[in-house]
Amino acid sequence: MIVYRDGLIHVVQTLTVNETFPDITLKLMASKIENVIVVDENEAILDYEIEDLSMTVLTLGAEKVIVEYDTITLTQMEAGVWTLTLDAPYNLTAYFPEGATIIYLDKVPASISVEENRTILQLFPERWEISYLLPIKPLTPTPTPTPTPTPTPTPTPTPTPTPTSMLRLEHLILIVIAAVLIGVFFLKRRKKPEIEDIFERHLELSSDEREVIRFIYQKGGKVWEGEVRERFDLPKTSVWRLARRLEDKGIVVIKKVGLQNQLELKT
Repeated sequence: MIVYRDGLIHVVQTLTVNETFPDITLKLMASKIENVIVVDENEAILDYEIEDLSMTVLTLGAEKVIVEYDTITLTQMEAGVWTLTLDAPYNLTAYFPEGATIIYLDKVPASISVEENRTILQLFPERWEISYLLPIKPLTPTPTPTPTPTPTPTPTPTPTPTPTSMLRLEHLILIVIAAVLIGVFFLKRRKKPEIEDIFERHLELSSDEREVIRFIYQKGGKVWEGEVRERFDLPKTSVWRLARRLEDKGIVVIKKVGLQNQLELKT
């Protein structure tokens, strides 16, 4: 279970099943869930049904079932303090956001550890209430480029204009104006979102999300989903889930092109 800065909880559950059984039923962490993915050991999508806190998965022929989903109903914030409240139906590992400080536990977990600045709790089946604080991430100022001084051109004598030269001058001015307008038009079309602006507007982004956004930006604002999987060595389901989170935050647009998904930064 991964706890994000914005209170979103991502749950991943892996089960070993008997391939001769037609289905299995498991208990969910919350009744309101979204971004549900259920696949087998070959990442083939499995059918499922949800009723209240129970999920029934059709597993005939599968040896392993991986269930992933998101929920925002397990956390709440009051006066700057986040509180996670849940009924753990099984043993689970809870990963808290980077830099989070645990300030209250209603009972002692099986273990507490820290890895890459993340607090990790091993929780046993029980009702839990855990409060924590998040650090305020400082804004990263965008460096202002130093303007390059423009050399003063040496004045040249201006010839006395004739009707023909004035006509040519008018044509030249029109050509210059047209070129400027065309250039502005194409610059607007090619404009990409400033990556630091995205990070400043979305302080809740995880380090993985920031790296993927930076990769898309460096590739010109558009990448195939397969490029992200190859670049960060991530499974298909993880990339799809990350892309959906970025789309929900209004950072990227997921476009279906043929059989592939394309991720594009929103301008």
